[in-house]
Amino acid sequence: AVVSTQSTGALDYMTTQRFESFIHSVLPRYRSPDLRSIVIVIPSYFDFVKVRNHFKRESSSFAQLSEYSSNRSVTNVRRGFAEGTFKYLLTTERFFFFKRYTLKNVGHVVFYEAPLHAECYTHYLNMLHTAPDHTATLLYCKLDGTKLERIVGEKQCRLLINSTQTTHMIVSQ
Repeated sequence: AVVSTQSTGALDYMTTQRFESFIHSVLPRYRSPDLRSIVIVIPSYFDFVKVRNHFKRESSSFAQLSEYSSNRSVTNVRRGFAEGTFKYLLTTERFFFFKRYTLKNVGHVVFYEAPLHAECYTHYLNMLHTAPDHTATLLYCKLDGTKLERIVGEKQCRLLINSTQTTHMIVSQ
């Protein structure tokens, strides 16, 4: 997994900075026409709406799943995503928490922010194909320390939070 950090500041400033970092630094890496089946997991519904509106303005090929999606919509989106109809799938962490669906043909996972529940992180990583070019990216800042610790453990979290590097690669054994 590739983990990217952002500098810290006031909380309201952080939401804007995270969005700008996602739009200008992370998303361009996934714009290549060769990349397909990209799941973007967003913990906050407020941020979900912000990112969804950006995708609408950009006229991107995307679908969305949230805790408010109807069962019929979930079925159609899951089928369309598995068949490659949509390049991007935006989803909320609460969708995972309440529905716990497994998606097929997931090529890349982007975590807009460290998930509140570590199970969400492992759930989406377990959906990735085993191909070597498939990736997982997690955006975090120093304020996400507690959530990050649940995912990578105390020792690794301390290393990530205190590092001066902005990008880290974590490889599981």
